[in-house]
Amino acid sequence: MSLDQMLGLFGLLVGALGGAFGLWWGRKQAARKRGLDERYEKISVKSLAASWKITLVAIYILFILFIFGVKLTVAPVLGILIFIHLAGWTFSIIYYNLKI
Repeated sequence: MSLDQMLGLFGLLVGALGGAFGLWWGRKQAARKRGLDERYEKISVKSLAASWKITLVAIYILFILFIFGVKLTVAPVLGILIFIHLAGWTFSIIYYNLKI
């Protein structure tokens, strides 16, 4: 295993652990301030559903690009999909917080 591969694996692990810690800490703080109410649950459900719809559109776009002959490998496609999914989740949370 090369140094680049080890650094990449380390980055993936640190990123996943950091995200899990941030989610845990954020929910803990929200519970402390009584922020885990029905409004929070409704926004969470709606934003996650919206992010999956955005991801589905991105998958279709990537398939269309593949049909037209664009050469894509697995790692960039998965990176694009996770970026789109997380960005869609973030923006839909912001949208529903402002709307509801």
